[in-house]
Amino acid sequence: MRSRAGAAIIMMNFCVSRCHAWAPGLETPEQWQAWSRGLLQIAESGMPQAKAVPPMLRRRLTRWGRMALETACACAEEVDATTPILFSSRHGDTQRTFSLLQNLAVAEPLSPTAFSLSVHNASLGIYTIVRQATGPSLALAAGKESLAHAMLEAHGLLEAGAEQVLLVHTDDTLAEFYQPYADEREMPLSVALLLNRDQGRHLALDWRPTSGAASAESMAEAFLRWWFGDIHKTLEYRGSRLVWTWA
Repeated sequence: MRSRAGAAIIMMNFCVSRCHAWAPGLETPEQWQAWSRGLLQIAESGMPQAKAVPPMLRRRLTRWGRMALETACACAEEVDATTPILFSSRHGDTQRTFSLLQNLAVAEPLSPTAFSLSVHNASLGIYTIVRQATGPSLALAAGKESLAHAMLEAHGLLEAGAEQVLLVHTDDTLAEFYQPYADEREMPLSVALLLNRDQGRHLALDWRPTSGAASAESMAEAFLRWWFGDIHKTLEYRGSRLVWTWA
C-alpha cells in the first residue's frame, strides 16, 4: 500500500504469459495492433468459429458464447485441468436473455436449452466440459470495472498458491432494446489472459477512489488498445467509483 496525494493506494503485481483477443475483423496480433493505431475498425458483423467446441454444442451458442470459448480454447493447451478459470462479463448474453424475457411477456414457454445458456456462467460451464477442467472456476460481473475486478480475483488466486490463472473477459453489444440506456461505448470482443507470478510481461495494477465522470469506452476496449499499442505508457481508466492504473 502506498500514498498518492494523500489517498491510500493498493498495488498488485503479476505477469501475463499469453493474451489472445477476438473481435469481428480482428483476430491476429497484427490486426489488433493496427486497430490500436486507428488503421483498422471493428467489422459490423462476424462470428468466431470456436472450432474447439463440438458442433452439437457450438450451434447452440450465440456470438457472446462463441467469442468466450474462441479465446479461452486458444489458451487451453497451455493450462492443465486443475488451473483456476475466471470468466467475466459486464452484461452477459443480453441477446438471449431479452429473447427469453419476450417469451415470458407473452406467456410462452421457455426453452430449457436457451434458459440454461442464458446464465452468466454458461460459457464457463461449457469450457469445463469441453476441456474436462476440474480446477476452481468463477463467473464474475462487476459493472463497468468487471475486467479489473477479475484481475484482482486472479491475483488473489495466485497469492493463494495457484501456478497460473486463465482469465477470460467477454462482452457483446447490448440487445437493441437496451441500447438507449448504455452508459459506455461498447464493442463485441473477448480476451483471454494467462496470468502467473513471474513469467511473461510484468504488469502492475493499482486503484484509488474517484468522483469524476467515468470513461466513455469500455474497460476491455481501453485495455486492449493499450496492450496492443504503446504499453510503455501507463493506462488510466476512470470507472464509476475508482480510477484503475496499469503500468
